[in-house]
Amino acid sequence: MFTADNPRFFRPLTLKKRRLIAACIRAFHERLYGSHADYRSILGREELRDLFVQTLQDSDAGGEDGDETIEEGFAPGDLADEQKMASAFIRQLLADGWLETAEDRVRLVTAYRFTRAGKIFAQALAQAERPRERTRQRNMRSCKNALAAFIDRRDVEDLLDAHEYAHRVISDLSEDIELFHELARNILADAYAQGNWDDFLDVIGRFQNDFSPRLVYDSAERHRLDIAALTVRLGELTDVEVQAVDAELARHAPWAVQAAGHGGALGWLLERIEEMVAAACQSKQPELFRAMESYIRRHVMLLSQSLFMDANSGSAALSRLIRKIGEMPPTIQEAWLADKAVAIAPVAVALYDPATLRLKTAAERVHAQTVSIVPEITREERLRQFLRDAEERAFSLSWQEIVDYLLGRMRGNGQLRLSELPVDDALQALSLLRAVEAARASDELEVERRESEPLENAILSGTDYTIRRRHVG
Repeated sequence: MFTADNPRFFRPLTLKKRRLIAACIRAFHERLYGSHADYRSILGREELRDLFVQTLQDSDAGGEDGDETIEEGFAPGDLADEQKMASAFIRQLLADGWLETAEDRVRLVTAYRFTRAGKIFAQALAQAERPRERTRQRNMRSCKNALAAFIDRRDVEDLLDAHEYAHRVISDLSEDIELFHELARNILADAYAQGNWDDFLDVIGRFQNDFSPRLVYDSAERHRLDIAALTVRLGELTDVEVQAVDAELARHAPWAVQAAGHGGALGWLLERIEEMVAAACQSKQPELFRAMESYIRRHVMLLSQSLFMDANSGSAALSRLIRKIGEMPPTIQEAWLADKAVAIAPVAVALYDPATLRLKTAAERVHAQTVSIVPEITREERLRQFLRDAEERAFSLSWQEIVDYLLGRMRGNGQLRLSELPVDDALQALSLLRAVEAARASDELEVERRESEPLENAILSGTDYTIRRRHVG
């Protein structure tokens, strides 16, 4: 950035006209990359100057200070009117590395565009001045779609996009929380002292379009469950497929390989995606709710106080008294308050009301004793509880019991298909339903999904799996 070609890249943003220069940069970025950009047209010098002139007129260039001191980089007549100022800004941005020119061989004109560094910082200036267009729900959907695309195409760029979208979920929520904390900190100075409620009305107006999508808890939880299901499918890849993906990640994202350490980059990325999405739903979203609630509650309280203080009816004697005391000189105010404090200092004597003291009747005392007696458990109740416990234990299988059952069914072959397991009784049916989950949790077994081979039996319909012994070393 600070090369020999543009050693003073940030100089345009340090001049006295930096507000106008930043407005022109944002307008040019919106013209090239905004929501209403026309990508089929190019901007020559005349079009760029007209865009800057319109921006200067909308930004009230005449409202700048009247200091006529010549700034570095501008000639004496460069700031005389909007036309000359726009041309001077173009020369300044070209000289300092924000803009560059390119020859259009078809139309035989010189086109203006941002340099790479200029585009990055112009985008930052544009995003700082507008409400964020990306919502948390959109990033959640994008993360889910990127994971699904990676499963279909095995392109590691989709996996890296999913990681980026998951990170944006956290960053978006953090920015919203900081926004409401900042609004709550400045609420007394901006709204109460000055009586200015425009910021509060602006936030209320943005709730429908900007903040309400982030408050839909069931939609966020659905996206989270979908993302978890996709990561589980990616966890079923074979060792050969995982090694191929890790090799691609080593070429495209060496930072992921370095962060993963001794483990695989694929597993590390999937774990990070799950952690960030879970943190967004479990911690960041409730924190955003609390920040919003605190901000709204403070504003409602201050609005109520303001309406009360501004009341002109006969019942607003307290507000008139407070204004009258506030208009007194400090010495008179202190003397008046001290005099009234002595006059209204109360003497508080705490006595019980005799009407609240009465003795309990005999019926009330007997009722209290009967209620406090612990009831005795009958034989029938104990029998029913014993039967419930026996039923629960009869169909309770641990992971190790299921793993032992699978190892016994292999009979020395070292592997078996899920479709080979019998379902003659309830325990066999439970073992079949939980076999894949128990094998994944075991260090002795590994699981391979058979995508093209269906499984059909009396209790289960789905995809068949191969469960085999894990050969260490």
